[in-house]
Amino acid sequence: MESIETKIQLHKKWLNKAGGKQPDIKDEEFNTIVFKDEDLNTAIFCNTQFISTTLSHLNLAGSAFFNCIFSSVNFESSSLRKSEFHQCQFINCTFLENEITKAEFYDVSITFCTFNTVKLGWAYFGNCSISDTTFDSVELDSLSFMDCKFSAVTFKGAQFNTNYPVKINNHMNITHIDQLKNSMLK
Repeated sequence: MESIETKIQLHKKWLNKAGGKQPDIKDEEFNTIVFKDEDLNTAIFCNTQFISTTLSHLNLAGSAFFNCIFSSVNFESSSLRKSEFHQCQFINCTFLENEITKAEFYDVSITFCTFNTVKLGWAYFGNCSISDTTFDSVELDSLSFMDCKFSAVTFKGAQFNTNYPVKINNHMNITHIDQLKNSMLK
């Protein structure tokens, strides 16, 4: 089996159209590893565990994650734009200054996480469970939560755009924090 370092090098070649291949990372465990300043856009991760790991200045735009576990992971200044997450779990993770615009989350569990200064515009959460999580100073342009369950979720300093309101389950046109809080209770 190729090491992650080899897969990253092959991916760089693939991105530069110099051979290589798109990374398909499956059944791996990354424990206490720091990934920094890497371009892993359009990578595919299946049944991968990220434990006590730091993802810093990482480009994961357009990547797909299937049945992955993120436990105590720090996402720092990384791009997850247009990424997809299917049946993943996020436990005790921190998202700091990340771009997660147009990302899609399906059947995902988010517990004890913090999103701080994150761009979440146009992201979609479908059939997700979000609990004991804080969203602080987050851009919410046209953010959608459909068929989601919320428990002990806090929004502080939420940045709304009246032209692109938030949607939560059956509640549309949310442009104010009170509307947001009320829609999560129902």
